Amino acid sequence: MKSTALFAGLSLAATALSTAIPLPVRSNTRPIRLLHTAPKPHASHQFQGARILAQGAQTEEESTLGGAAVSTTDSNQKVTSVSAAFVIPHAGMPTSGPTANNTAGMYAASFHIGIDSFSAGCDGNRFLRAGVDIFWDGTIGGEQNPWVWYQSSPADEDGLGFSGFSAAAGDLVRFSVSGTEVKVENFGANVTCIKGLKPKQSVTQTVDGAGLCGGEAAWAVEDFPLAGLPNFPVALADFGGVVFKEVEVSFEGGSTGAASGNAEGAEVRDVRLAAQGGRLTACEVVEGGKKVKCDRVVEE
Repeated sequence: MKSTALFAGLSLAATALSTAIPLPVRSNTRPIRLLHTAPKPHASHQFQGARILAQGAQTEEESTLGGAAVSTTDSNQKVTSVSAAFVIPHAGMPTSGPTANNTAGMYAASFHIGIDSFSAGCDGNRFLRAGVDIFWDGTIGGEQNPWVWYQSSPADEDGLGFSGFSAAAGDLVRFSVSGTEVKVENFGANVTCIKGLKPKQSVTQTVDGAGLCGGEAAWAVEDFPLAGLPNFPVALADFGGVVFKEVEVSFEGGSTGAASGNAEGAEVRDVRLAAQGGRLTACEVVEGGKKVKCDRVVEE
């Protein structure tokens, strides 16, 4: 597999960006962020107006996006809200694959939920999503603070931060997204169940969901580019695995047919980038749709 050129490019780009940051630490205002590029059409779908019809996932297709998505083709049954909780993974330097062991490099990964945010099926590419980015930067000490963000249109490519909200790797966070607001809650570290538990922090942000089609609910892992370097995705961090739990989706007009109220029957996709080693995630829907699990792998 010929990956030398890309690896060198990643190394040089990450080093150039990192050396521009005051040492030895970077604050949570993040002068370096990921570019939250808009979702793109996927080969496993065809379009009918604003609706998406699954035609069977083509699992070998190159993709920076993994996870699971539930779609509806019933115009009277629109997605109105999506939610899930997950423990923010630690970011690490991969130890296998073409991008492994670059001690001067930068690695990152993003975890988010959204409406119309998986397959670019909405007219005007309208979508709404919220999540967490994690970083490992070898030039300034390794793992950095996560960045918690939301994005209500393709125009906000860097995403917008939740004012007054903070989180760390190991914290259990819950995101809720609807056509009018996004909400994030932090339940802290060493928490396995949040039922009946009061969050330590909670921030709600009003958004304009006008134009959303409500055709899709998603729980995703993504390998975005670095802001300022949009030509290739950053080397995907080693995050071990992430589990979206307490997965829920609500529909206008109730949940019928394939719309079960969770991720049951969802399309599942993996991050696949040949230049970084092939398949980089192993995603699946488990426990009858209550959880979406994505492990970090390298398929050389």
